[in-house]
Amino acid sequence: MNRKRILIVLIIAAAVAATALYAGWFRRDTGLQGSGTVEARDIRVGSKIGGRIDKVLVREGDSVQPGQILITFDDKELQAALEQSRANAQKALRGYRPEEIAEARAAAAQAKADYELKKNGYRQEDIAVAQADLDRAKADEVRTHLDFDRYDALARKDLVSKQQRDTAEANWKVALAQQENALHKLDELKRGYRPEEIASALARYNQAQATLEKLERGNRREDVDLAKAAYAYDEARFRERQVTAPSAATVEVLDVRPGDLIAPNTPVATLLERDQIYVRIYIPETVIGRVQLGEKAEVHVDSFSNQVFNGVVEQINQQAEFLPRNVQTREERVHQVFGVKIRIDDPSGRVRAGMAADVKLKAGN
Repeated sequence: MNRKRILIVLIIAAAVAATALYAGWFRRDTGLQGSGTVEARDIRVGSKIGGRIDKVLVREGDSVQPGQILITFDDKELQAALEQSRANAQKALRGYRPEEIAEARAAAAQAKADYELKKNGYRQEDIAVAQADLDRAKADEVRTHLDFDRYDALARKDLVSKQQRDTAEANWKVALAQQENALHKLDELKRGYRPEEIASALARYNQAQATLEKLERGNRREDVDLAKAAYAYDEARFRERQVTAPSAATVEVLDVRPGDLIAPNTPVATLLERDQIYVRIYIPETVIGRVQLGEKAEVHVDSFSNQVFNGVVEQINQQAEFLPRNVQTREERVHQVFGVKIRIDDPSGRVRAGMAADVKLKAGN
């Protein structure tokens, strides 16, 4: 009886042990674990145009919001360039003023009249006046010539002084020169303008007419677009007069002062994004297949040992590390690892870059 009772007790104990072993097997934690250091994505901000710093509105350690102004630059030159390009764009869009068109129309009319004058030649009235001037000059030449002949003859007989004779000769020569000048002027009027003078007048007329047509039609579409583009470019440069925070972050490094002269494209501050903190752990090659993008994770940091922070697998490296590619055995392959980036969800902002972290992935078999 005792032997039978002992046997029953042993059977029951074996069953209990098997059940416990079976339950323990299925309750066994299959999660993957790793440790690393918390990191934060940093942003180096600056201005594409640079310049002299006017104001520094934050300090290192300050929390900033998206769009918050961190630094401003002296913007007097940028403001002047922007106003000039704005005026040019508005002028190109509106076209020319009526008085400008009227002025161009008058200039074209004057140029046309000058061309017609040179093309048609001189009027008969002008030629007649020149002929009369020539006739008068001839008459003066004949009269003064006769006077000179008389004084010359009298001077040989000492009846007049030599001075009177020289005066008469000078008057005759002046009249002779005036006759030649009148003759040349009449010939010029009869011949008309030279071909090169007519061509020059025609060119001036065509230029004035083209200017008038341009003003009447207004600016071309491409000219308007060019003015708008120049205005947009100066607007973009004007926005660079200040440095703003692109997202919610903490000012980590800021070593500038008002009056500093900063070159274009020079970073002036480093920001750490508060919602972009992560930890990178390393998983052996033999079990990396159990890790999937978007998989949940639990993150523990020493500073808050009783707090569990949620995480998610954001990146799995495509290339293994630490061992050469030609690994031969399974025992060696366990030392070849892949980096896994875990993004930490911490709206409270307690987890900070540099903290040690332990990560537990909820990966299946």
